[in-house]
Amino acid sequence: MKIIQTVGNVQNNEIKITLKEPLNDRKVNVIIIAENELDEFEQRHQMMIEKGYDTPEKVLELIHKVKLEMLSEKGRAK
Repeated sequence: MKIIQTVGNVQNNEIKITLKEPLNDRKVNVIIIAENELDEFEQRHQMMIEKGYDTPEKVLELIHKVKLEMLSEKGRAK
């Protein structure tokens, strides 16, 4: 296995890179790290903050409400 680190440019959802050393033509695995983009967890976290769930207590309250809703749908709510 050979690991090469380089920087590429994204245009129209296509990544273009230039390799500094030769690599045989074949299929490769690509890992993309976009430093200025939010991952799924960070996106959800930002959305929760925007909707007012900005403290651990408020998040726990939301979880409690959702659990009660789920129990109610199953007919087991108190």
